[in-house]
Amino acid sequence: MLRHVLSLAILALLAAMASRVDAGPAAEEQRQALAPTYRIFATREGLVGQMTANGHIIRPRDRFVALPSWSVLAPRGSDKFRVRLTYNGRSVVVPVWDVGPWNTTDDYWSPTRRYKDLPVGMPMAQAAVLHGYNGGLDEQGRRIREPNGIDIADGTFWDDLGMTRSDWVEVTFLWLGVDPGPGNAVPISVPAPAAPPASPPPGPPPAPVEVEAGAIAVDNSDAGFSASGEPWFEATCGLGSNHRWTYSTTNPAQATAAASWAPQLPAAGFYELRVYIPPCGEAATASARYIIHHDGATSEVRVDQRATSGSWVSLGSYHFGGATNEQPRVELRDLTEDNGRAVRYDVIAWAPRQDSAAPDTRVVSIQRKDNGYQVRWDGTDDLSGVASYDVQVRMLPRGGWSDWKLGISETTAWFGPDEGKHFAFRVRARDWAGNQEPWPDGADMDTTQAAP
Repeated sequence: MLRHVLSLAILALLAAMASRVDAGPAAEEQRQALAPTYRIFATREGLVGQMTANGHIIRPRDRFVALPSWSVLAPRGSDKFRVRLTYNGRSVVVPVWDVGPWNTTDDYWSPTRRYKDLPVGMPMAQAAVLHGYNGGLDEQGRRIREPNGIDIADGTFWDDLGMTRSDWVEVTFLWLGVDPGPGNAVPISVPAPAAPPASPPPGPPPAPVEVEAGAIAVDNSDAGFSASGEPWFEATCGLGSNHRWTYSTTNPAQATAAASWAPQLPAAGFYELRVYIPPCGEAATASARYIIHHDGATSEVRVDQRATSGSWVSLGSYHFGGATNEQPRVELRDLTEDNGRAVRYDVIAWAPRQDSAAPDTRVVSIQRKDNGYQVRWDGTDDLSGVASYDVQVRMLPRGGWSDWKLGISETTAWFGPDEGKHFAFRVRARDWAGNQEPWPDGADMDTTQAAP
């Protein structure tokens, strides 16, 4: 009887042990938490033909991601570290084969992350762009242009997820827990970082921006203003207490933001272009490049927005509405000669101007050439520009003035042969508005002053 009881006890113990062994992994998996999922702004990596941080050469339509920390870089060809990406009903698991974007030590998914003053799950780049963290700069002091915390290779971006542009994606960090599987990733909400200490009370508000009477103004909020590309930000100063701005770059490949101002002018004529530079916000660029389209021509004017902050700046006077019927407009891109500065976009005014002053011209040089002289002249006009020149000559010492060149646009000509005699020259000009300069009383220059 005792032997029978012992046998039954041993069998029961073995059965219990067997059931524990069989149920062990499943029970352990049930106890383990799901891998955390965060909503991260994602960009496409591209860079086909270049090498990733783990030595992989990027192929067309490749499949991997980059995260901004060396701590989770999977060895080449392995999937030691993987993420699940979920976007618009599509989900895919891919390895981490590159480091970036922007930073290389931002393990934002880790409870013991480097930037301990930021919430877990918020990339430092996101905090910099959206909340001004670290002054908007990355670990190398570069101005961060997008709040992206992950780069996605082309094949995963286009084919697996069906993405066509940078966007917010659910990212599950699979080395931190159990894979929730397709469609089951539940994003964890991430609070905004703590507000910075209160600033001192602001000073008196700036004086309102006033547009010159009679000028045609196009503000950044008007129908004649159009902006493209990204990123764009707003600041609370300028005409109407508002203007738009973006970050500057010296790299043409990274110049993505541009805007233009196009007025409806009441009549063809000369207008002075005046642009207002708002005084608030981050440090402005020293080399904003305004491109002016006027009567089929283009002119570029560079403005130091940092030095002219809070003032109107003249871009010069131009004729608009001529025979070409081209829409007058001014363009400004984020391409400058400095990086990470604010390029400001506020109001531009077209102020009508009348050209009533004649040009100012003179002979500037005479040089001996062969058996005669090469004569040069030049002129300036305050508004419409020099249209043509007249040049007269007289023989020294008592000869009278006679016409040599009439109605020409050239500014140099050869005179000769001199036959051993000396001659004096004078010049006048007329501008495109019809204003004609009077002849000077005497000569501008004569051949006794000629350079050899």
